[in-house]
Amino acid sequence: MAKDGKKVAIGIGVVGLGIWALTRKAKAKPGKANLYGKVTDAVTGKKISDVLVALNGMQIYTDAAGNYAFINLEPGGYVIQFSKEGYQSATY
Repeated sequence: MAKDGKKVAIGIGVVGLGIWALTRKAKAKPGKANLYGKVTDAVTGKKISDVLVALNGMQIYTDAAGNYAFINLEPGGYVIQFSKEGYQSATY
């Protein structure tokens, strides 16, 4: 939360997402996919832990480094949501 009490936006580190995904060893099963990401503060770039990440009903929290992962996803369309108290929620 900003010093003035206003909510700040959560940003997604697209570059970090790609790099982190390449360094992970988890392999998706044939015909399935893995989704990895890192949640950062849109203003400061600081990694944000304990963000609730929801993907079509599945829910996980980011780790201390802001990372999250969904493994072995079926092909199809997904809606991903990010939320944490003190930050503006984001849906993609």
